[in-house]
Amino acid sequence: MKRRSFVQSTLLLPAVGGLGLSSTAVQAQSWPERPITMVVPYPAGGNTDFVARMTADYLSRALNVSVVVDNRAGAGGTIASMQAAKMPADGYSVFLASIAQISLAPFLYKIRYDPIKDFLPIANVAGNPQVVVVPAASPHKTLKQLVDHGRANPGKLLMAHAGTGSMSFLAGAAFLKRAGIDAVMVPYKGGAAAIADTIAGMTEVYTANISETLPYLQSDRLRLLGVTSPQPVAMLPGVPTIASMFPGFQTETWNGLFAPAGLPTPIAERLAAAVARMFSDEAVLARMSKAGLIPQTGQQSPKDFAHRIQNDIDLWRPVIKSIDVKPE
Repeated sequence: MKRRSFVQSTLLLPAVGGLGLSSTAVQAQSWPERPITMVVPYPAGGNTDFVARMTADYLSRALNVSVVVDNRAGAGGTIASMQAAKMPADGYSVFLASIAQISLAPFLYKIRYDPIKDFLPIANVAGNPQVVVVPAASPHKTLKQLVDHGRANPGKLLMAHAGTGSMSFLAGAAFLKRAGIDAVMVPYKGGAAAIADTIAGMTEVYTANISETLPYLQSDRLRLLGVTSPQPVAMLPGVPTIASMFPGFQTETWNGLFAPAGLPTPIAERLAAAVARMFSDEAVLARMSKAGLIPQTGQQSPKDFAHRIQNDIDLWRPVIKSIDVKPE
């Protein structure tokens, strides 16, 4: 697939949106007049779904109209992405995507949509690093014990992930490569199912977003061995960074709001402004903190969010190549 800079394509949009300005202005002034559908590329219960429902709740109040979450899982989120790319660019259909469907999909799948040309980035919402977790009954008490076990038993360690192309897959694969472990990666349709089987002991380890695992850590059903941020996380006292064992190791994900390309600029600006105001809502911030989410402030415009996306593409392209993942 021939890819252009996300930033360049985004900066062209206002000029294109200026065509037929009077009708666009009228449409933007009256928007929204009916419910908005927010497509989510994963099933209910995972990190992206949590961010989507939190954002939908806030936008429903801010815009005084229902925002309905529509979960469409499968193929690492690319099925939903392909459908979302074909939605009308009228402000009544939006897409709450993760880094996997936008910055990473071109390197992982033979996709039938172009994340550069088919979507307009509206605003980044939330991000968090990943954590390596094992069942509470696991004999592995530390990251070193897990690594030693994996190295001593090549091809036997079972690592769950939320689907090829998901951040849990990439972070897990990058961790295994860095640790020198030959393991079996077990795919699931989303994080909720992967966590359930890890808790049950059907798989031995899972690399997940912090927000997915907190409820299970607090109820002592999972044990956390390490975090992928370069520095320790305040809400996880005593949990070491993976970088403390493997210097330089770092991964993180984000979830952001998109619309089909061609959305009138005034509507895009209103959506972005609403998300920006969300970060001033103390209840929302408390909810994000409790879930282990990091507000992505400063990325609430198509231009700024596009810069972040392009940076991630440049960062992950060589990483994905290094772990030898081929497009499916």
